[in-house]
Amino acid sequence: MGGFKDLYATLGVASTAPHEVIRAAYRVMAKLHHPDVNTQTTDNAIQMACINQAYAVLSCPQRRREYDQCIEQAQKQLATKRGFAHQNTAARFNFPTTVLTTYDHRGRLHAYI
Repeated sequence: MGGFKDLYATLGVASTAPHEVIRAAYRVMAKLHHPDVNTQTTDNAIQMACINQAYAVLSCPQRRREYDQCIEQAQKQLATKRGFAHQNTAARFNFPTTVLTTYDHRGRLHAYI
């Protein structure tokens, strides 16, 4: 479990988030961490690669279902091995943990950090 990455925490969404919220969160994170736009920090390319990987998995319904199944299996194994069911992995990332979403008067979805 050392190389485990929580893709939901990478995008800052809940595991029950619909596709529209995931897409809006991806766009916000991409604008924030794109290496061509934000040149002040050097690790934007690595963060952008993580964001792209998370969106690639979570945007496809089949890949998302497989990822969720793997997460459930890993949590069950961890619970039997260590005696607890949940492990907080969001604290290991320096990404925002929540992305607020709202609809405007025209019905368009907007995401905010």
